[in-house]
Amino acid sequence: MNVKSALGARIRSLRHKLGYTQEQFAEAVGVAPRHVSRIENGVNSPSVETLAKIAEILQVNIKELFNFPYMESEKYLRDDIEIILNKLNFDELKLAHKLLNEIFR
Repeated sequence: MNVKSALGARIRSLRHKLGYTQEQFAEAVGVAPRHVSRIENGVNSPSVETLAKIAEILQVNIKELFNFPYMESEKYLRDDIEIILNKLNFDELKLAHKLLNEIFR
């Protein structure tokens, strides 16, 4: 994973933990929702000013946004999977369950 992608994933994860939608987060940061999407997907890099605002909204210092080793921890992986699963509707959850059973059993 490159730095832009890792930064975007970190921002997305922190945004989810605070319960912001992309639209709410974009409004708080003062950018377009599409820009947030492109940052989170590793397509765009935020400007220094936008990065500072992102850190402020996410209640972290800028340095913490670049703390990528967390991605290798078991806790991060479990927490991130939980976040993903909690957003699924019932049909999507059934599909995820079926896929996981096929892959790991």
